Amino acid sequence: MTSAKLDALVVRATVRIGPDDEPGTLWGSGFFVAPGWLLTCRHILPLKDGPEGVGSLRVQGYDGLDVRARPAYWLGGGTDPEQDLVLIRLTEDVPHACVRLTDRYDRPNSVAAYGWRPTDGLPKRWSGETDCNGTDGGYGLTLGPLAEIPHGASGGPLLDRERGLVAGIVKARRVGKDGGLAVAVTALRGFRRAVPVGEENGLGVDPYAALIRAHDIWHSKVAGAVSWVKAQTGVAVDGDRSWGPGDSAKASALLAGLPEPRSSAELQGLIGHVVGDDPLWTEEAAPRDWRDGHGWLYDHPEGADLVALHYLRVVAQVCGPRAPDAAAELERWVEQRAEALPGHLRALLMGVVAGAPAPWGSAGARAGGDLWDDPRIDGYLRHSDGDDADYAHGADDSDGPVVAVELEPDLFRPHDRFHWRIWTWTGGPETVRAGDEGSDPEGDSLADLPSVLNEPLARTFGRLDNGRRARLELAVPVEHFGINAHLWLPGPVVPSLRAHLAERPFGVHRQVVVRCLKRRGEPTAVWRERWRAVAEGEPKALPVISDAYAGQALDAAPPGAVPVLCRPPAESTGPLAQAVAAGYGVIFWNLQAEHTHGCGTGCRELHDRTAELLSSAGRATALPERVRALREGFRRADPDADWVEHLALLYDDPGRPIPHCDDLLESP
Repeated sequence: MTSAKLDALVVRATVRIGPDDEPGTLWGSGFFVAPGWLLTCRHILPLKDGPEGVGSLRVQGYDGLDVRARPAYWLGGGTDPEQDLVLIRLTEDVPHACVRLTDRYDRPNSVAAYGWRPTDGLPKRWSGETDCNGTDGGYGLTLGPLAEIPHGASGGPLLDRERGLVAGIVKARRVGKDGGLAVAVTALRGFRRAVPVGEENGLGVDPYAALIRAHDIWHSKVAGAVSWVKAQTGVAVDGDRSWGPGDSAKASALLAGLPEPRSSAELQGLIGHVVGDDPLWTEEAAPRDWRDGHGWLYDHPEGADLVALHYLRVVAQVCGPRAPDAAAELERWVEQRAEALPGHLRALLMGVVAGAPAPWGSAGARAGGDLWDDPRIDGYLRHSDGDDADYAHGADDSDGPVVAVELEPDLFRPHDRFHWRIWTWTGGPETVRAGDEGSDPEGDSLADLPSVLNEPLARTFGRLDNGRRARLELAVPVEHFGINAHLWLPGPVVPSLRAHLAERPFGVHRQVVVRCLKRRGEPTAVWRERWRAVAEGEPKALPVISDAYAGQALDAAPPGAVPVLCRPPAESTGPLAQAVAAGYGVIFWNLQAEHTHGCGTGCRELHDRTAELLSSAGRATALPERVRALREGFRRADPDADWVEHLALLYDDPGRPIPHCDDLLESP
């Protein structure tokens, strides 16, 4: 049940928002989440001209608070809960209280809503208790009919009464129905991609991380009557008592001093090992920062304190090479807090170092071995000492994450403009997800595609990269097999004396292959048969030296054959199309071979070298990584890798076919 003191603190942090020149006008409610920053619903603002046109706001609240503010970040607009949030920044430095936000992923049960409501005179404070009886979409929380949410309360905080933490933002009454709707706090993670208003840059490149870290640091420092953690201590449910509000507040503040995880996939893998299970991450609940991972630890059967301390110790060791002082401070606190554990558990916990078992058997057994044997963790530790650090690539032929870019030529400009869409796989065919897609109705030129795709690819790789970098697959029609995506650069190069990943083409630091856009949907039987033969057996090179030879050789070759074309796609579109039609899922070709006088020594070298490569690989599933390693060797001036400079690989796995899409990627 909510304590009177905690209720008073929520009231102190909840404000009313209106126009600067009309102090008595109520647009809606909001609440402070960090010093100088408050959160509210975007829809309470008059947005005829967008957030930039709102101008100065008046924020008023407890004890005569009356201060100017302005919209700072929003989530792009829309009526969905995750799009209906805006951060407002005070333009004056004034003292105020802040709510404490939950880091949990599950929805609350018993809740209290707070806000303001209009009256005939000045607006008045309002609150009501009810239950959270369901969800609506990824971030919506439905509220029961025990409290009728008034006009003006939108944007106010929704308190989890059992845990004493703010779990959501009041969004709206349900028109024609009882109860209301709130936005879960997890929606704040969308502020990683927030749209700044005007020239706003107060929260840097990752507004979510900056905001939530400022929030955690404030709560670790505030003391006395306005300490939320002190008021919360008497409210926490029994399951949280072994790891109390003071523990979680201190841990969150120490985590805020560490550099951000290199990717959400790396963080998720680490959490999975700590909890000894594979959580079924949903896109909405998936953790993005160290604090989010902390929220997955409360309900573990081994006890929240042991699991949380284990998590913190692992995070400290992971971050040690990049931030030794902050990581050491976290480790010291873990050791101090571990004194409260029983002796045998404390001994197990303090033994969590590289090569030691996790504190309980299930965590190690889950992965078939030690926590630290996992390449996502071990590779991170061994390669996290600089901006040019690479990830461990793991097994050559194991299934890893895949990012496929589908390039569909525009019907009216087929040789110049392309419409694009991104697909991702984290496992088998059932894990396929649609990502970003191009918005230009005329498509984008081939020359512009590397820069156009830079941001969406960076965002997608950041989500999927873990112990090995996700493979990049370019799905194009056969007539565009001359694409050189392996030479694309990840992004603008930052001037530095240290080598940077952005200076290396994609093909050097991640697997890059080509797929055939024609192969959408259910794979054909012959495609499956040929793939099975090269994936499970020993593939054999099939040299294709001319169009005349291709017609007979491609159809008659055994299933384990891999066509090798020494002529570039512009000269061999016919044989490439025949090979695709004949079901070949693995094909090699030369991107820039001169054939003015027929085949030469370069062609013979290509055929000999690919035959050696196929023989040494053992299975075709190892080829993408073998080709990447050869490209890296070429970049390092390895003379044995010279032949790979213009080598391209079709690697078209029927186990992860590109889906059919109802929305055609073409101009109307």
